[in-house]
Amino acid sequence: MTDKILKVKNGDTVGSVNDLLKDLLNSKKVQALLVMQEVPSKAMAFPVLISNPDKLNSNVFAPVLPVSTASIISKITKIESSSKPIGVVMRSCQIRALIELVKLNQANIDNIVIIGIDCLGTYPVNVYSDFPENTTPTNYLLSNFPKNSNDIKYLRSACKSCKDPIPINADLLIGLYDMNPKKELLIQINSDKGKKLIEGIKLDSAKDTKNREISVKNIREEKNKNRIDFIKEGGKIKGIDALAKFFDKCINCHNCMKVCPICYCKECLFDSSVFNLEANKYIGKAEKKGLFKMPNDSLLFHTTRMNHMVVSCVGCGLCEQACPSDIPLMEIIIPIGENAQKEFDYSPGIDIEKKIPMVIYKEDEYQEVGEK
Repeated sequence: MTDKILKVKNGDTVGSVNDLLKDLLNSKKVQALLVMQEVPSKAMAFPVLISNPDKLNSNVFAPVLPVSTASIISKITKIESSSKPIGVVMRSCQIRALIELVKLNQANIDNIVIIGIDCLGTYPVNVYSDFPENTTPTNYLLSNFPKNSNDIKYLRSACKSCKDPIPINADLLIGLYDMNPKKELLIQINSDKGKKLIEGIKLDSAKDTKNREISVKNIREEKNKNRIDFIKEGGKIKGIDALAKFFDKCINCHNCMKVCPICYCKECLFDSSVFNLEANKYIGKAEKKGLFKMPNDSLLFHTTRMNHMVVSCVGCGLCEQACPSDIPLMEIIIPIGENAQKEFDYSPGIDIEKKIPMVIYKEDEYQEVGEK
C-alpha cells in the first residue's frame, strides 16, 4: 500500500478529481470510466460509462445512490469480460456487493480497476433532487463531513448505520477522512492495478498517515455503535404477527428485489405465473376465511427474498429507497442480515476467496436443528 496526495486546485475538489480521471482516459490506461455524472438539470446524478475525456464532467462525491453500480458492472461483464481495462468509481457498499456478485459468478473483474471513494453517506433520491439547503448536496456534505455523522442531516438510514464507509478491495482509493477536501485528497494505491493506473501522473508523496488511521478507526467505531443501536431497535420485530404488521403497506411491486444487487436471478418465482390462479381457486381461498387479501402472498415474497439474499446483504439500502410505500426495510433487513452473517461467521464483500456459506456443505454443522 502506497499513499500519495492529490493537490486540489483553487478549492475545486470535484474539478481536481475530474482532472485526474481525464488523465486516466487520455493516457489510455483505461478504455472507459464508470462514474457518477449529473444530468443537465443538476437535479440528479447517475452512473455514466464514459470513454471520451471531453465528455467527462463527473461528480464522484455526489451524495446519492439511485441505482447499484455493482449491478451495472455485472451487466457489463457477465457475458464477456472487457478486452481492455475499465475504471469504476464506487462507494464501499457497492464494492462489497460487487465482490459478492463475483463469488456468485455474476460479474468478472479481471479487467476492472476499482477506484473506491471514502463514503460520507448519501441522501434519498427525492431529497437530493430537491435539496432543502441553500447550497448543492455535494457542497453541503463536503462542508459538514468532519462533524460526527450523526449530526449530518438528511442521510439515508442505511448510511447512518453503514457497516464500513471506507472502501475495501479497491485498487485505488480516493480518501477524504483526515483530509481538507478544499486543499488535498489522499490517493491510496492498494494493488498492482492501482499502481499501473497512476504511473506517470504527478502526485505528491504522503508524509504521515497516522492521523488518517486514527480518523478511519474513529469513523468505523462511530458507525459500528450506530449499527448496534439500529439493530437493537429492529430486533424488536419478532413473530409472524409483527412481520405481517411491518409489511402491511406492501403493494407487492417487487421494487426492492429489482434494485437489490444481490437479487440477480434471471427469473424470479414471484414474477412467474406460479401465483396466478384460476378464478375458482381465488374464490375458494376467500371462502375459507371469508376474505382473501389482494395482492396475494406479499409476506411470503419478503420472507423468501430475505432467505435468499440476507447472508450476502451489504446493507446498501437501495431496497428501502425504492419502496413506494416508504416501508423502513432496513429496520428488519439489517438485524436479520447481521444475525445470519454472525451465525455463519461470514462478512459479505470482504474476502473474495472466502466462499458464500450457502454453497458450502458440512456434514457436521447444525446437527441440533430439528432436535428437542
